[in-house]
Amino acid sequence: MTRFPILLLDYDGTLAETQPAILHSLKEAFDAVGVTAPSADVLKQELTRGGTLQTLFQAIAPKSDERDAASFVRHYRAFYPAADEEETVLFDGVVETLTALKEQGKTLAILSNKHAPTVHASMARFGLEPFFSGVVASEPNFPHKPDPRVMEERVLPLFPDLPRSAFLMVGDTVADLQFARNAGIASCWASYGHGSSQQCAALRPDLRIDAFADLPTALRG
Repeated sequence: MTRFPILLLDYDGTLAETQPAILHSLKEAFDAVGVTAPSADVLKQELTRGGTLQTLFQAIAPKSDERDAASFVRHYRAFYPAADEEETVLFDGVVETLTALKEQGKTLAILSNKHAPTVHASMARFGLEPFFSGVVASEPNFPHKPDPRVMEERVLPLFPDLPRSAFLMVGDTVADLQFARNAGIASCWASYGHGSSQQCAALRPDLRIDAFADLPTALRG
């Protein structure tokens, strides 16, 4: 078996620079629910965690309840598609690198904490869907990274009979790297993304790339 035949790729901060669209939509959603939005620096710090919209809102508004969080999420998702279309771009060399990975014989899947319909829409806009054999993203009543149940319940059923040594998680935040550790699979830190350098390095990922275009070479190392 070739080294890491299955690559699990995060989306935000790994394939696509989504931070401007996210920050724009977060501010709109906070305004819509009547909560004073924190500064962009505070929001960027929250984004380093790689969590979900619910966990981000509850961290900013700890006295909120599930209904408040659900309202915030609805508003965010209403604002985000337009912001994504206007402000999100792929990182340099993404299409060429995905092509090279397929030529290496890799099977690619998206593993994201982003809302599944949003991921699909953004991927479709950039023409990325043909590269991927599966998309695992945030859906109601399913666990999300770094919960190891994501591996058991959502990833392994897509690739039955493969050992965990076949998988490599490629992502930019502690959620990605901690998920890999929790799930018993290897990890590659995308250091150019949205994560905290100190926190990500502390998790001692198996590989590190400083640009997405570096991944094919890193896999041959």
